Order: sequence, then C-alpha cells, then structure tokens
Amino acid sequence: MSFKLPQGSLFAVLIRSPWWYSVLIALLVVAISLVLVGGKYLVLGVATAMPFIGIAIYSVYSQSQRPGAKRIEEVEQAVRKMPVSELAKKIAANYEKIKFDVVEFKGDEAELELERGVHKLLLSCKRFKAAKTGIEPLKKLTAAGEKREMSGYLYVTLGEISANALKYANEHNIELIRAEGLAEYFDGTKKLP
Repeated sequence: MSFKLPQGSLFAVLIRSPWWYSVLIALLVVAISLVLVGGKYLVLGVATAMPFIGIAIYSVYSQSQRPGAKRIEEVEQAVRKMPVSELAKKIAANYEKIKFDVVEFKGDEAELELERGVHKLLLSCKRFKAAKTGIEPLKKLTAAGEKREMSGYLYVTLGEISANALKYANEHNIELIRAEGLAEYFDGTKKLP
C-alpha cells in the first residue's frame, strides 16, 4: 500500500516549496517554545520541529533530482525545433530501456503505443507547440485509447493548459508532459512504471 499526502496539506505544500520554508517553520516552532514557556519545554519544541526538518531534508533531496531552470529552457528550445516523430522517439527511448514494446499508432490522435504487460500507454505529441491546450485533444486521445484498451496516456505540450483540461487529465490517467518533464525524459532521469 502506498501512502500519498493530500495535495493541500501543509506537508505536501512544503515538499513542493523551497527547502528553507520548512527550516524557517522549524526555527519558528523552537523560538515560540522558548519565548512562550520560558524554555521549560524546549525539548517539546525541538521534537515538534523535527518533522519540518525532515521535510526540509526530503525537499533538498527531491529538488536536487529535478532539472534546473537553465536545463529546462535548453530542452524547450531544442524541442521547439524538432519534428513530432523525433520527439516521440526520444520519449519512447526511455520506455524501451525498461523493456516496453514501442509500436507506431495507426491514427491521428497519437504517435506511439508503449506496452509492457498490463501497462499500455498511448503517446501523443501532435500539438506540442500549441499555445494553449484545451479539453478536446485530450478527449480525442482517450477515445482512441479506449478502443485499444490503454491503461494510461502521455500528452506532450509546451503551452498553457486550461483548468478543464487539467481536471480531465487527472480524472482519466493522462500524464501531461511539459518542459520540465521533457528535460527529465531527455536526461533519462524520469521515473517510469
């Protein structure tokens, strides 16, 4: 069983925030324990601050694993010059390394099918240069995938994503791959199933 924090919880927000936010909260907790109770319960204040220190350490680690802003920008500029087929092959190469079968998709909604056992993914890069992604291309992708019994979808976009499209993607197991995700695929650091 995997444990997942609710998106809006304090610890989930701190994990996504800069590490020093957690350290600042830990110091604030210790300072309050010193000031309010005159240091009598300093041990309790330190113990209360420990989860925030743990979150700070985890944040430093997880943020160091992600590509930096410069690398993301480099990849985005390179991708904008690529044809769709080359981009799809670059992403699929990561899946081939972990023994996925890659087959060209016969249809206009996607480029490739990625399959290994029960994992069947449909990859679409068709509209990756579009300025804004709405819900319609995602609906077409899932409709094409339902006919082929896909378990998930990969949709590449460098533009904005509408709120309705984000909600639809979350409800239908669509991974939206943006510039940061592309940098992870290009660098081979993306965690795959």
